[in-house]
Amino acid sequence: MLSSFNYYTDGFDGPSNAWTLAAGLIRPASRGEIRLLSNDLAAPPLIDPNHLSESTDLHRLVDVVEMCRAIGHHAAFDEWRLREVLPGSSRKSRTSLTEFVRQACSHGMVGTCKMGVDAMSVVDPELRVYGIRGLRVADASVMPTVPSGNTQAPTIMIGEKAAAMIAAEWADEKESNIILS
Repeated sequence: MLSSFNYYTDGFDGPSNAWTLAAGLIRPASRGEIRLLSNDLAAPPLIDPNHLSESTDLHRLVDVVEMCRAIGHHAAFDEWRLREVLPGSSRKSRTSLTEFVRQACSHGMVGTCKMGVDAMSVVDPELRVYGIRGLRVADASVMPTVPSGNTQAPTIMIGEKAAAMIAAEWADEKESNIILS
């Protein structure tokens, strides 16, 4: 029995019994930004991922799509491959693959909430948000750069470290509130 592992970017779909080779950049040159549009806490921020703004990112992604295509068409996959769904066999030229990458590209964000002790930092080294008592950030946004792999494990580690720091802080607070009689 075959199991499937498919991933379709928003706006694309295909058969449920499929598998995916996903192209991705570990060190993109493009940089986005998140800005407040007003001092109204209910107002949504401006989020501009600015992905593919650097041409090197686009060219590298097309290279990786070509590599994924070559891997997917290797004889070792003949038993499992019926047809190429995306980008599709009709996309043969580099120009048409570039168009596909522009349409299918999605992004992940890290580094949107700088950790440090300088004026640009949002959180301190213990993940506490400057100026807001009782609020910490414990996710991929405190990572300074994209790690060389999936962000899941480092994000879990950040959460575990935050939990340990909070537990230690509560233990210290509880200990300092003990009344001796």
